[in-house]
Amino acid sequence: MATSIRFDGDDEEFYGDMCSIGSAKFDAILTGNVLNEGSIPRGFTMLAIGNQGAGMDLFAKQFASVAEDPENTLLISTAESQTEILSLYRRYNWPTDIKVRTMGEEYNRNVLERDLRASRFRLEGFSMEDIQRLAQTRFVENEIHDYLTDLTTQLTSLPAYFRAAVDNLDFFFTRNEPARVISMLRMIQAHTQLHRGILLLNVSSDMVDKAVERELYAMCDIVMEFEVGMLGTDFETRMVIRKFRNGPENLKAISFRVTKDEAITPETVDRIA
Repeated sequence: MATSIRFDGDDEEFYGDMCSIGSAKFDAILTGNVLNEGSIPRGFTMLAIGNQGAGMDLFAKQFASVAEDPENTLLISTAESQTEILSLYRRYNWPTDIKVRTMGEEYNRNVLERDLRASRFRLEGFSMEDIQRLAQTRFVENEIHDYLTDLTTQLTSLPAYFRAAVDNLDFFFTRNEPARVISMLRMIQAHTQLHRGILLLNVSSDMVDKAVERELYAMCDIVMEFEVGMLGTDFETRMVIRKFRNGPENLKAISFRVTKDEAITPETVDRIA
């Protein structure tokens, strides 16, 4: 039996069928329209893949910043702290009332600090107080927290018309079998499509092999490759849209720069074959 969702009429009118990719200028390039009505169909999952330092991390935060509903907008970071993210949002005067979860920070606190404490015990010896504390927590401390299940549960709990970004998937691919990560992502993608959400996933190109990369490409509705290289003595950054479901006219190479006012800003556009 097919699953169906009833959407509130007021929500349908408020959110519409399209939403912003995170920049009015990028939206205008993708739609050829300066009316700023959005460029991404609701229900789409987007993949940003590329080199470290090419701008994917900033793009994820910029994508989340155009929150139609801050309460229904979620940014999951696996590498930065709440303080770092808040500082960046304030720098660009982006809304700071969206939901943010810093899984990398949680991992450092819950796992790495525990391992450091155990190392200190081994080096310095155990006091009676240490032994009592370890005895009380030995069952809890032996558990390995499943952050991938956390990610899936949290994203599939988001209600209709959500906006979410995961920066980035490297954290999960280094701690889980790739097949398990892909399986969980398929669940998240299905939820996004069914509930008319919009989801951005980031991953480093050197983190996954070609077979996994192909599965990610097939699963996602839009694939954006972020590239950084040298042009003379300067760095050149660009976003290459390799896939846009039902929109082959949107396959483009977009050179961009980072400005202090607009963050990632497109400069020039070339069509790609």
